[in-house]
Amino acid sequence: MKSFIHALVWLCCLAVGPALASTDKVNQEINSLYDTFVQSYFELDPEPLMALYSVDACLMGVSADTEFIRGREAIIKAIGKWFEKVKSRDATIKIDFRVIERQLEGQVVTDAGYYLIRYTPNQESEQPASEFAGKFIMSFKQSLDGEWHIFVDSANRSKPELFYAAGAEPGLYFSSPTEIMAAETHQK
Repeated sequence: MKSFIHALVWLCCLAVGPALASTDKVNQEINSLYDTFVQSYFELDPEPLMALYSVDACLMGVSADTEFIRGREAIIKAIGKWFEKVKSRDATIKIDFRVIERQLEGQVVTDAGYYLIRYTPNQESEQPASEFAGKFIMSFKQSLDGEWHIFVDSANRSKPELFYAAGAEPGLYFSSPTEIMAAETHQK
């Protein structure tokens, strides 16, 4: 009986093992997309985002006054326009994410979480840094070549406290306060 239970446990581990490895791989691949997002914002360069969005992507921005932005080109153009405003003010921005939920269904991953954007004006302006935060839902789909692309990106505003209070979930993207403070120090 003991050997039967050991064999059953071993078979269960074999069945679950590849699924866990697959989930870990997907987590790593999706998490790396957030790294690209963060770097693009930090450098105020929209070009790396071209590879992140699918051709038919749809973006719902935080403003109540704007329509959905549809298509990769239009999304990158809108983000680029915002980056240019920040550059013209000789300011910087840093975005961070804390993913609290990830759903994987076949070739589609949907993340829910919080974002925080820190805006740091030119030092000569003597203006303080400001931050704004929100909640987001981002859906990724895997293309035939195995690459993941954002096809739905939606966000709204919320209190920064919600970002700071979000707890880390195993395997999911999570910007730490240390990273945020290090970026602030680097910008000064």
